[in-house]
Amino acid sequence: MKDNIKIGDVFEIETSKGKAYLQYIKVAEDQNDLEKIRIFYKLYKNTPSNINEILKGEYFFLSFILKEAYKQSIIKKVGNVDLPNDLAFPHFLRTEHLFKENWWQIVNVETWKRESVEYLSDEQKSFLLGGHGMILYL
Repeated sequence: MKDNIKIGDVFEIETSKGKAYLQYIKVAEDQNDLEKIRIFYKLYKNTPSNINEILKGEYFFLSFILKEAYKQSIIKKVGNVDLPNDLAFPHFLRTEHLFKENWWQIVNVETWKRESVEYLSDEQKSFLLGGHGMILYL
């Protein structure tokens, strides 16, 4: 039986383009919610010997079926690293614009106010990926 997962756990997932890494950062608030993770953009051919190097890279946030993916051996736990003190889950999400090709909608998840942008800032690139494009293609 697999051990329980906990905040800070780092997981590896095999993709067609290399190994991707994600970190568990927030517990699901209720049974209808998903765990929150941060996914690192860089892919690796081989598992890095130092997990901390992975965690220095750029990332984005995603709601994910983490516990189920672990239970089904879709992802493999490779370690646990404390979350940075300044890590904050964003109050915004980004989604592809439904009517403008190559544009984005930035949504405040507290007020649901929307803003359309053609180009994402570095900060917006880290926002939770949401809306109709929530499927993660790896």
